[in-house]
Amino acid sequence: MDVIRIEGLEVDCVVGVRPDERVNEQRVSIDVGLHLDLAPAGHSGRIADTYDYDRIADELIALLRFRRYQIIENATEELAAMLLGVHPMASRADIRLVKPAALRGRARAAAVEISRTPATLPTQSVSRGFGTQRVLLSSHESELSCVELNPGASLDRLPEAADCTVSRRLMWVVRGQLTAHETNIPRRCPVRSAVDEPMHLTNTGDTVASLFVCRC
Repeated sequence: MDVIRIEGLEVDCVVGVRPDERVNEQRVSIDVGLHLDLAPAGHSGRIADTYDYDRIADELIALLRFRRYQIIENATEELAAMLLGVHPMASRADIRLVKPAALRGRARAAAVEISRTPATLPTQSVSRGFGTQRVLLSSHESELSCVELNPGASLDRLPEAADCTVSRRLMWVVRGQLTAHETNIPRRCPVRSAVDEPMHLTNTGDTVASLFVCRC
């Protein structure tokens, strides 16, 4: 299978369990492999037949900086679930996350590396009045989902999270045309807000629109 790779993506974020790690950002490095058939893009030369690595990098950075992870095992699991959820042509996601400062003075770095396929992730699809909610990953800390709105459908509030108590949310438009307060939401522009802040989203396009949402 063909692979889109991003190597050595550096992000400053909160990750770790020690008191200083909970208040100070530290730099981590990410290697990603997204497996998909690249022959259509190779023949057509169209970005629509593949995935933009710049967009993938933005998505990884947005989720890492938002979540404030305690352990990198949790971070890699959520990054893989997000990538497979918002990039459905991908058949596998490989994630390697490195903490260079984790064992300072004793080792060059500490790292976790995982490989996930859609079949290994507990995705649940639920029909809603507005369309479909696909829960990509849910734990006591967070819920990752893709919210899909049918043409003309509106959404003022997300359904309650199943397993976690949430106070913040991060979201961005994956595909389609969504408006909030009659203003188009820019693609690839992550929006952070409190979960009790109304959304008033409407799909003004003629195809299904999809929104990635992380609540924690």
